[in-house]
Amino acid sequence: MLADVQHAIEALPRDEPLIVLADFDGTLAEFHPNPAAPMLTEVRREWLRDIAAQGLTFAGIVSGRRVADLRRRAPLPPHGYYAGLHGMEIETDHRRWQHPDLETARAHVQELIPLLEEVLDRFPGAVIEDKRVSVAVHARAVAYDCRAAALALADGCAEPWLASGRLRRLEGKLVVEYLPNTACHKGDAVEWIANDVAAKTGQQGWVVFLGDDETDEDAFRAIDRGLGILVGSRPTFATHQLDGISDVDTLLRWLTARK
Repeated sequence: MLADVQHAIEALPRDEPLIVLADFDGTLAEFHPNPAAPMLTEVRREWLRDIAAQGLTFAGIVSGRRVADLRRRAPLPPHGYYAGLHGMEIETDHRRWQHPDLETARAHVQELIPLLEEVLDRFPGAVIEDKRVSVAVHARAVAYDCRAAALALADGCAEPWLASGRLRRLEGKLVVEYLPNTACHKGDAVEWIANDVAAKTGQQGWVVFLGDDETDEDAFRAIDRGLGILVGSRPTFATHQLDGISDVDTLLRWLTARK
């Protein structure tokens, strides 16, 4: 658990880049029924800033949220990395990359959103998160025995877009999201960031990725130099596990003292 993770990081070469990446919801910030509510606490901001300020150390967030949303919720230094929409947009050092097919999905998503309103009407507590080029339906605040039905109804609404290939479906913890039908995921974001660090430093880095969601499994699978750390307990491709966010806090605080 935590001690194993610390020991594994201690064993990494100190003269090679360390890349510390994390999911946002459920990893750096506690879950909330309203996806607009979670914010990074000031002490967690300070820990990430301190980690990113160390020599040959880089920090970033890889999330399903939009990059602009992440910047507001979790400010990082200019050289910090933000990967949003599961890797379809990435920003660092005032540079921006986005998947070339990203904008083509906007019209499809905006067509789907009015139909998803039926989920709100039938299942109190459901939340629709409009990310402009994707849309997520959250069922965390729906009555326990109705959550599966709420997500199933969302899938029924989205079926024409899914069947035609205009959008694809991505499932997380009590949330289903409809995104551009592109072969892009958090693992691609991790690889993009690792390659960018290698280009900056002239050295291959070691990735430490923390995540709790099923969508983070793509990131765990993409790591060939470093650690994939699951926050929680379930079958996983991660190499290590932490019990919860309190362990994440301890690890981040410990990393700030790493010299």
